Amino acid sequence: MENLKTEFLTFMQEMVENNLNLLMKQDAEYARCKEEIKNNNLGAIGEIMNKLSDEDKELLDKNAMDEFTISAIEQSFLYKQGWRDCIEFLKMLKIL
Repeated sequence: MENLKTEFLTFMQEMVENNLNLLMKQDAEYARCKEEIKNNNLGAIGEIMNKLSDEDKELLDKNAMDEFTISAIEQSFLYKQGWRDCIEFLKMLKIL
């Protein structure tokens, strides 16, 4: 059973990545923001972080990690819930 869960989680992650790649192609604003963060903002943020005290850096790092964790949990939950909702909808339509 654990193997099935691991396989399903891997499948979901691949689907999320594929869909985000599709989103990148379909939404110019999303693509622009992703590129901006990748190319420009990281260096500028690094320079700002170097000017902060260790305590301030730790606070910002913890906040960034918490935001990342929240986002990852939300994505996984919403993707699973989308599957459940789809199955329920198909059952309501008596397709399944």
